[in-house]
Amino acid sequence: MSTTITAPLDALNEASARWKKTVEAELKGVPFEKKLVTRTPEGIALQPLYTRADLAGLSDIAAAPGTAPYLRGTRPLGYKTGGWELAQEIPATEPVAFNKALLADLMGGQDSVALTAAGAGLSGVSVKSLQDLENALAGVELAVLPVHLRAAVNVAGLGAHYLALVKTRGVAVSALSGSVTADPIASWVRNGRVEGGLAPAIAAVLAWSGTAAVAAPRLRTVGIDATVWADAAGTSTQELAFTLAAAAEYLRAFAAQGVTAATVAPKMRFSFAMGPQFFTEVAKLRAFRPLLTRVLVAFGAAPTAAGGVAVHATTGRWNKTLLDAHVNMLRVTTEALSAVLGGVDSLHIAPYDELTGASDTTSRRIARNVHTLLAEEFGMTLTADPAGGSFYVEKLTDELGRKAWALFQDIESKGGLIAALKAGYPQSLVQKSAAEKSAAIASRRMGIVGTNLFPNLKEKPLAAAPVAPGAAGETDITPLPACRASSEIETLRFAADAFAKRTGARPKVFLAKMGPVIQHKPRADFSAGFFAVGGFEPLGKQSFDTAEAAAQAAAASGAAIAVLCSTDDTYPELAPVFARTLKAAKPDITVILAGLPADAAVVASFREAGFDDFIHVRANLTGMLANLLKKIGAL
Repeated sequence: MSTTITAPLDALNEASARWKKTVEAELKGVPFEKKLVTRTPEGIALQPLYTRADLAGLSDIAAAPGTAPYLRGTRPLGYKTGGWELAQEIPATEPVAFNKALLADLMGGQDSVALTAAGAGLSGVSVKSLQDLENALAGVELAVLPVHLRAAVNVAGLGAHYLALVKTRGVAVSALSGSVTADPIASWVRNGRVEGGLAPAIAAVLAWSGTAAVAAPRLRTVGIDATVWADAAGTSTQELAFTLAAAAEYLRAFAAQGVTAATVAPKMRFSFAMGPQFFTEVAKLRAFRPLLTRVLVAFGAAPTAAGGVAVHATTGRWNKTLLDAHVNMLRVTTEALSAVLGGVDSLHIAPYDELTGASDTTSRRIARNVHTLLAEEFGMTLTADPAGGSFYVEKLTDELGRKAWALFQDIESKGGLIAALKAGYPQSLVQKSAAEKSAAIASRRMGIVGTNLFPNLKEKPLAAAPVAPGAAGETDITPLPACRASSEIETLRFAADAFAKRTGARPKVFLAKMGPVIQHKPRADFSAGFFAVGGFEPLGKQSFDTAEAAAQAAAASGAAIAVLCSTDDTYPELAPVFARTLKAAKPDITVILAGLPADAAVVASFREAGFDDFIHVRANLTGMLANLLKKIGAL
């Protein structure tokens, strides 16, 4: 359904045109598109102003909450008739330890169970037998709480253990809610292979779904793990498109056995990772259900079939850090809010120290309390589709959905997701996205507070948990293992920390500040922050009147690096003298200029005078710091 906005639209467009003309005048020749329009990793141009005119022609804009195609969620009253599940994961590997933490968290307000069985690249609880599962779920009321069990591949084994446990306890299987799932396609993408082969693993999902459909009709058995794309630094468009393509693969497999899409839909549970781009993440979840509705309809189901699908979200891991880790609390809060505004059915909010694999009761309690804040203090349960009606969010949802649908059709034209993965096509797109994000982080166009922005060298970093081993053997396809935005910089910081421990002092950089504060402060502050990212300690509190004095102080400081900090108009006079004097006194020192002259000839003359490099807002921070750490033997 489309909505047409009539008479006032012309007047609104005229007003917008006048506003833009006024803004362009204020920009004094700087292009409007360059200064005020932001490009997202998905290729969407974010405008500085959205109006009612942006709603013209948008699909499904008039759809009410609880009605197909579920742009505004599946519940007519939103969370007012019941909130989202607090599906907190627990970072324990042994069943007994998991159970102890689980029971404590259930007493603290958690209202569902989320257990991931370790294996094939997934970190989780070691569940190798029925006894392991009994130990993990001891004291849990299986007929009362939703229990979500996830296997990397072997869902049949996990499901059999669960049904046996339920029978042993005398619980009515028909009363079970929650899910027992595996996504072999996601495991295939993550590891490059599936033990025993992909086709048999998918067949096991189908067989388990058939078994559970008879014994436990309320249990969801088809899990589609969208987090694999976000964990590998893919875009939201890619996450949506490839998730739809994975759903289509499972629907085709079920159809081949005579099982309809209408039968499969209420068995589906999709899991998304929430990233740092707040509004994009809200739009991603809002766009997903209408897109899924189109897929289900294409497989012969009624549009209302999508209303039975469950959507789970977890705060993403890609942007979480070991450095200044308490910032992770803020990150997960905004991500959780995105998930709730997007209308999820269940949600995991990561403790700030989740990357250690050993979150304690305090960090788990803080994370759990974010759920309570969103529901009880922030009022997120009071309004159905609270983001609905925002000109920006509605337009962004539509644009994201269109791009995702186009990419989904592209994948289908290549024979579907499995065929495309064999050809390496989705991997190439995600790898390109990851490289672009890495470059943005290296140049600090994409900021990570406490890591590449405002690093705190006194903050004690966390220690990362060991990476879960993937499937052994040769790969069938190019894998997309999980990565983190901050990992390269963390490597640099840890190398600098090790250097400090080994030598008794951090790597040093001397800041040669020229003239009064107004002359040197902007670039001195920039330089101090630049080098702190790599664990360098800045030296040089005083300022200097002459380049010779600055060079002599730099040579006497013992620092392996010296940075001249002043202004562009003073550099022609100061820079050559500083570099020549310093190199004459200490030939092996690295001499750097804070700033980059616009004239290439000037840059060349400065290099000839002795400057080794230049730091500026477009510099490759990680690459430069890595080279400097290698030069001093720290890396």
